Amino acid sequence: MTATTTLPGLGGILEWFAGEAAAVDQGRSDARAGLRRLGAADLLAPAGGGLPHAVSLVERIAGECMSSAFSLWAHRMVIEYVTRGEPDPGALGDGLRAGHLVGSTAMAPALRDLAGLEPVPVVATRTAGGMRLDGPIRWASNLFDGATVVLPVRLGAAGPGRAVVRIRTTDPGVRVATRPDLLALNGTASSSVQLDGVQVAADAVLSEDLHAFVGAIRPTFLLVQTAFCSGLALRSAREAQERATGPNIELAGDAVAVTARAAGVHERLHAAAADPAVLRPADLLRLRLDAAGVATDATRVEATVRGGAGYVARSDVSRRLREGAFLPIQSPTEGHLRWELSRCT
Repeated sequence: MTATTTLPGLGGILEWFAGEAAAVDQGRSDARAGLRRLGAADLLAPAGGGLPHAVSLVERIAGECMSSAFSLWAHRMVIEYVTRGEPDPGALGDGLRAGHLVGSTAMAPALRDLAGLEPVPVVATRTAGGMRLDGPIRWASNLFDGATVVLPVRLGAAGPGRAVVRIRTTDPGVRVATRPDLLALNGTASSSVQLDGVQVAADAVLSEDLHAFVGAIRPTFLLVQTAFCSGLALRSAREAQERATGPNIELAGDAVAVTARAAGVHERLHAAAADPAVLRPADLLRLRLDAAGVATDATRVEATVRGGAGYVARSDVSRRLREGAFLPIQSPTEGHLRWELSRCT
């Protein structure tokens, strides 16, 4: 079995995440408190932790609270972007690693643009001091007040140039839409944003080579997403197998099968995190797709085994079922992943 990264000090924090899961899912609480707890324990992005640490942390938290794991993925990616794009991120980097500042990734349009599916919707016009941004961010999470948002932009309405920039949700011209009521993950501050004449200073431009930037961050982006799928799958599969007894014994085969699939994804994930360079693009896409698929299947099997108890709207089983339903539409969506896979040689 592939070794996973040890995470000293996480045990008590995991119990806290489990206790907060329902409130964060329903939006009675939000994901910022969890980020601050992880930051205080130096677990968000510790020196030398790297991708294996990020994958293990997100996977473990997803087993207790998918909302918090998803928010953590978005935050951790912004740390990755800023670290790669700014030689000395200074107070911004320190604040993100401590959890005092929140990061929001709005980079999904970059993946669609580079795949040839749809151009980046935000247009940047060069100014004397940097750039002016206009256009929509159609969906992002962690859109809390003061959050740092990293997004791709088009350099000119019709030009081929693409850049990566950072803004704050409180910058003039940034209008965050009212958060809709979601099926799950309501404490993740997920919504859309309209940018109207937002000024970006030159030092907030992380890259003017979108292709190279995405190529560098894509393995981390997809593998940490895979981690929250895997964490949910492992938890639901375990619950299903433990309860497939007595009158439910006929469901034991389904529970065993989905547990084996979840374990297989877990093994592949941690092997990839230890050495992502060995993965071909198709392998990375297939792992992310398989992880989402087994997570949705595991939550369905768990709900089937639990029967009426799992159908109670505010049960943990129902929450995991609703969380699993989100994964096929999380960008890159199942359709996007399948489209790209069909074009891999």
